[in-house]
Amino acid sequence: MTEYLYQRVENTFTPTPVTGSPWHPSLLHGGAVSALFGQIISEQAELHPAFIVNRVTMNLLRPVPLQPLTVTHQWLREGNRLRLLQVSMFAGDRLVAQAEALLQKMTAVTLPDYAPKPAAAPQGPEGLPIQSIQKMLDDKGLSIPPGFHTRLEVREVTPWNEQGATTAWVRMPLHILEGLPLNPLSQVCMLSDMGNGTGQLHLSGEVGCINADINLFLFRYPRSGWLCLSSDAQLSEQGCGVVHTRLYDSEGEIGHVLQSVQANGEFNG
Repeated sequence: MTEYLYQRVENTFTPTPVTGSPWHPSLLHGGAVSALFGQIISEQAELHPAFIVNRVTMNLLRPVPLQPLTVTHQWLREGNRLRLLQVSMFAGDRLVAQAEALLQKMTAVTLPDYAPKPAAAPQGPEGLPIQSIQKMLDDKGLSIPPGFHTRLEVREVTPWNEQGATTAWVRMPLHILEGLPLNPLSQVCMLSDMGNGTGQLHLSGEVGCINADINLFLFRYPRSGWLCLSSDAQLSEQGCGVVHTRLYDSEGEIGHVLQSVQANGEFNG
């Protein structure tokens, strides 16, 4: 039976233990948060089949606790060419995360020969061995609670060594809601947070980088179950920076992710 992230009753979502974060056992992983946003955005986008979700901006305002979450949405704009959806996530009466999704009306065009072409996909995923985040943590002797991150299946193109740049194929064998398979949009939203994993910059001791947001840009939805994330981190001496991720499916490049990051040694709210 496939594991799932949330049990749903109307607009209340109760997290399962699979949503857990490496930072603290009582907190949700950012990927579980982005997955829930992806679920709601997908449901609303399906009501407007002439539009495609071109951008999703997710602000991780506070650590999201492992407790029932209320999710609301409203359309900020409902135009003929552009639609803007806002989704808010609450723990009790406290706003913990908020997302905006920009939908653009699709128009068939013929691209000229001189138009830049999406990059080809990196090698794989076929032929590359499957690894797990849990094994990576165990090999380092780290005592980190299991959760969302330990379910991730990884096929490395370049070593995932926390030196600020990695290319890897990833797949999450989970459902967001029980019995409801992932759709392409919810899949890419869920995995978009992992850019700060593939682009993780380990500084010293237990100091790494955490992200405050996820800015996902798509020019098409993925067409394969495995996605490739090619990420690199740029950090200043002030401890703040950006992780840039190029996204690929098996047919080639599909979009980008930008994440604002900061140095962090331990969870301190």
